[in-house]
Amino acid sequence: MEELDKAYEAVEMLRDLGLPVTKEQLENINRLEMENGTRVREDVRFYYYEQSYTYYTKQIMNIRQAKIRGEIILAKPVLLLAIIDGIESGVFTSNEFSLTEWLEKRYVVLMMKYMRHSQFDKPTDISNPFWHLQSDGFWHLSYVGEQLGKSCTPSKVWLKENIEYAYFDDDLWLLLQNDVWRMKLRNYIIEYKLTDGSWFGKIAAEGLGIIVALLLAA
Repeated sequence: MEELDKAYEAVEMLRDLGLPVTKEQLENINRLEMENGTRVREDVRFYYYEQSYTYYTKQIMNIRQAKIRGEIILAKPVLLLAIIDGIESGVFTSNEFSLTEWLEKRYVVLMMKYMRHSQFDKPTDISNPFWHLQSDGFWHLSYVGEQLGKSCTPSKVWLKENIEYAYFDDDLWLLLQNDVWRMKLRNYIIEYKLTDGSWFGKIAAEGLGIIVALLLAA
């Protein structure tokens, strides 16, 4: 058991430092667990942080976002950011995210922050991203009541009555338990999904139009 404990400690130390766990280390843990008849430690059975980060940043980059009057709606990435903030602050200590008052308030605060250049006065209700994010492959819903097709958009009241909680892929949840990689993923969402909206594209296009007009005039 002492050798197994040391193997666990080595993996946990690497995880805390944001470094990858090697295949050899996992194989050694598997061997020791079998020899000791020990229950599998899922919290250390985690492969490479960098590979996981690469995979989920691609998933997040490709999330489906509605576009209304030429403006990309930021609701889904903002919800992800609110969840990450909840993990960071200790509000969410397990891979279960209910539509709580804390989550709703944090979501609204972040929406107001990142939609300050929006043409719309009010943020998208949290029920929309909470429901529709399940179409993007890494966000799942645990039902306690009636089930609806994904194309529907239920009310917040319906969600609270019929959805016990939402949850991430296990690998994404584990990635977010690491301080370094959680911050990297949060920064990625801000940089690529929340500060590169359609309003910026409009400003850039207008600026380019002015430059072209000046060149033609010259």
